[in-house]
Amino acid sequence: MISIFRFQFAVLIFSICFGEVRNWGSHSAYLVPEKRWEIGIFQPLRYGYNESNEYSTYPLWFFVMPNLTIKKNHDKFSNYKIASKWSLVYPTPLLNMAARNGIGGFIDPTFRMPPMLGLSSSLIMTKNIFGTNLTFNSGLDLGINFGDLDERANIELPLLYHRLSVFQNGYGLHAGVDLHTSITKNISILLDCDLSVLPGMGTKEADSRIAKLLGDYALEHKLLLIYEKSNRLRIITGYKYIYGKYPFGNESRLLPFVPLLDSWVPIIELQWGGSRK
Repeated sequence: MISIFRFQFAVLIFSICFGEVRNWGSHSAYLVPEKRWEIGIFQPLRYGYNESNEYSTYPLWFFVMPNLTIKKNHDKFSNYKIASKWSLVYPTPLLNMAARNGIGGFIDPTFRMPPMLGLSSSLIMTKNIFGTNLTFNSGLDLGINFGDLDERANIELPLLYHRLSVFQNGYGLHAGVDLHTSITKNISILLDCDLSVLPGMGTKEADSRIAKLLGDYALEHKLLLIYEKSNRLRIITGYKYIYGKYPFGNESRLLPFVPLLDSWVPIIELQWGGSRK
C-alpha cells in the first residue's frame, strides 16, 4: 500500500509543478479580477479582493503547512504591467510529519524541526508583444529558523530540496522569464524558464567564484498546454523539467515522474473559477 505520507508529498510536488499558472485571463503580473475566485486540483485558491490586491493559499496544505500569498498591483513602467508578490509559509508541522522511519519517511526521525518561517518577495513585469505576454520576474527568498536546524535534515527530492534548503542557507535568489501565447480562441501555451540559487551553499571545496555565487542551484523549465472551455473551467496538461545541484551531485529529472511505472507521465490539471457577487 502506498503510504499516505508519500501520497501527500507527491501531491505537494505536483502542486509546485503546476501551481504557478496564474489567473484566467493571463498569468504573470495580472491579478485575478475583483471578487473572482479560482482553484484547481494542484492549484492554490486565489481570490481577487479588489483591483489592487489578490490573495491566495493552498487550502489542502493550510493545516499542516500554513501559507499565504498576496499579489499587489502597481503603476505601469515603460509599458510593462507591474506587480509584486509576497509569500509566507510555515512548513514545520508538515516536515515533522515526514520525520519518521519506514515507508513514508523522508527525514531521519532523530531530527526535530524547529519553528521555521519562509518569506519570499518577487517583482513581476509583463508586456504584451504581438499578442504574446512576455514576463520577467526576480526576487528574494528568506528562511528564518527559531531554533537549531541540523544541516542533514533535508529532503533530497527534485523541487523540494532547493525550496527547503533556504532554511539551511538563510536566503536564496530567484529569477525567470515566461511566454504565454494563444494558438486558437480556446487554446494557449505557457513556456517558462526559472533559476533558483542558494549563494555559497555546498561550495566549501569550490574554487570558482561563479560556483560559489550559484551555490546549490536549480534550473526549471515548464511547458503547459491550456484549454479554456469557458470562464469557469480550464484543462491543463504538460511537463516540468528540472536540472539542479544536490549534495550527491548534479541531476536532471522530467516531472511528473511515477516511481511505480519508472516513467514520466503527463499530468492533467483541472481549474475552476467563478465570481462572488
